[in-house]
Amino acid sequence: MLNYVLDYIPYIVIALCLIYPLRTIIYDQFQAVLSKKKDIDVASAGGFIPLLRILHAEQGATVTSNLPFENTISVVNSEVMKATLQIGDRPIGLFKFLVPLIGEDNFQIFDAERAARFKKVSGPAFGQEVLTTKYDDMRSIGIDLIKRWEESLNLQDSVIIRMQEECLEFALRATSKAILSTDTPQDLDFKKFKQSYDATLSGLFDKQFGLLDDLREEELQQSLNSFLTTLSKLINDRKNKSTEVENTEKPAYVKDLLDILLTENDPDTGCPFSDEMIRSIMSIYLTAGYHTTGVAIPFTLFALTQNPEAKARLQEEIDEVLQDRLPTLEDLSKMDCLTQVIKEALRVHPPGTFCARLIKTGSVLSKAVENFQVQTDNTTILYCIPLYHENPSYFANPQKFDPSRFSRENIKNIKPNTYCPFGFGARMCPAERLAMVDIKIMVCMIMQKFDFELAMKVEDVQMEERFVVMAKNDILIKLKPRSGINA
Repeated sequence: MLNYVLDYIPYIVIALCLIYPLRTIIYDQFQAVLSKKKDIDVASAGGFIPLLRILHAEQGATVTSNLPFENTISVVNSEVMKATLQIGDRPIGLFKFLVPLIGEDNFQIFDAERAARFKKVSGPAFGQEVLTTKYDDMRSIGIDLIKRWEESLNLQDSVIIRMQEECLEFALRATSKAILSTDTPQDLDFKKFKQSYDATLSGLFDKQFGLLDDLREEELQQSLNSFLTTLSKLINDRKNKSTEVENTEKPAYVKDLLDILLTENDPDTGCPFSDEMIRSIMSIYLTAGYHTTGVAIPFTLFALTQNPEAKARLQEEIDEVLQDRLPTLEDLSKMDCLTQVIKEALRVHPPGTFCARLIKTGSVLSKAVENFQVQTDNTTILYCIPLYHENPSYFANPQKFDPSRFSRENIKNIKPNTYCPFGFGARMCPAERLAMVDIKIMVCMIMQKFDFELAMKVEDVQMEERFVVMAKNDILIKLKPRSGINA
């Protein structure tokens, strides 16, 4: 028996000599794969949201490692969101990339108490009175856009519109009208203003992840200077006009945001708002109102082109309510189908990427949420909005565009703290109502006047992360005049 075993020893030695190097190669390759996964970053993932998708797929509902920010976790958990609803503190570092645009001391990083004091002063700027007062002016901006498209259709059977670009221009004009004044200077070049603003936000977003070369760095500085110069001019023009008429008798009027900043005291200091703070706050609200609204409109139209039944139902409601007349503010509030369509479009294509809260004391959460522990004080929690909206535990068949989720009968079935296109809790966007009105105005008036369809391949509608999620190649929509509709 021993001799039998000895006869095979040379073969065993040869096999080991072959297997060991192979084992080393396989092991090294496996470790390389693991190492590569650990080193994945925003650039290699294709964006911050794709990175979070990868990390959550690996680590579960709570991501605690490989995030590009220190002492930060990402959570997709409605109970955690519920437990943090009233926490109003935000992390300073997360918004540091915006400092060149909005300054070191800005509303994004106000602590909870300071933010609450400011919202108490500025809140009336986004109330029903302001919406009612500004509505006709905002609608007129949309009418001008519609007329421009109609003039193009007078020369041809159809026209292809770069809908995102056009709606961003509308949103910038409408937002400026709502928060700046009712008499924005006629000589303001909104296209140039928009271009400088977009280039600034895009450059600052990329710069934080080291994705900016020298040429774009130079372009960023030029765009930033152009935007801030124009914004300062708008503010100073308004300030000078206010000074000219301050001693004259004038009828009572509803103050917009700039009025409040120019006439009220900063609740934090008890003194008038500084020029730097006024410019900072106006920059923030322009960003929040303009970009989110400007991309929500074309994505709503895109969703409707892919869902003809929803489009037909909405068309029927618009025709029935409006009877060929312009929509009033009251009309918009009556249209249940319109509201459902827009809310579902904001779920499937949320413009915002994430919310963030600074948890100063970890024990607050560990007591409130079972099996959840914040390891250290001053931890940042990220709430990735798309990951909540596409979670099948929260929305059945989440990839399906289904406006009926938000019908009066079904909306009660949506789990609380899972739908957050405008943020949530103490730091929820104060201009949500204004944004919804802007979106409704344009969707309504477009569907009144035109038949429309997607004028590009669906696969070419690609997402790109900037301050908001945008369509990288725009959204091309073919417009045709609706037959039988009065001009």
